[in-house]
Amino acid sequence: MEKDSFQQLELEKSGPPKRTTPKRIIHFVDGDIMEEYSTEEEEEEDKEQKTNSTLDPSKLSWGPYLWYWAGRIASSSFSTCEFLGGRFAVFLGLDQPKYQYVLNEYYRTQNKESDKESKGNGSKAQPSKVPNEKCHLEAGGPEYGTRQDNTEGVSQW
Repeated sequence: MEKDSFQQLELEKSGPPKRTTPKRIIHFVDGDIMEEYSTEEEEEEDKEQKTNSTLDPSKLSWGPYLWYWAGRIASSSFSTCEFLGGRFAVFLGLDQPKYQYVLNEYYRTQNKESDKESKGNGSKAQPSKVPNEKCHLEAGGPEYGTRQDNTEGVSQW
């Protein structure tokens, strides 16, 4: 009896139950009807989407109106410059690494040295060594900064 009165008091305190409308109603061929309600997570997402919707600049006062258009102009000009900068870089060939020719030369000399070692030993070809990136070319050396590559891959000094 106490439980019944407690439940009745709770119902009276909460007021009339909220009537929620179904998100959609599905009608089946056999005549069954199923009502689908949205979850709390979906309702929160819908509220966030409503708040994140685009602003109507005609309803803004002067201050926010000017800030709105300044932001639009800045973002569109930035994206335009970003796009055009990328296109000009490709057109002018500026999308290549700055010192790639030095790295190519270093790897080529490493391969030459490993080929000499494998020929000098007279044994089977050894796997090429992994280049040591901590070892740099000498600044005064004849190989530093040269770009005299023939089509055969052999350079002449």
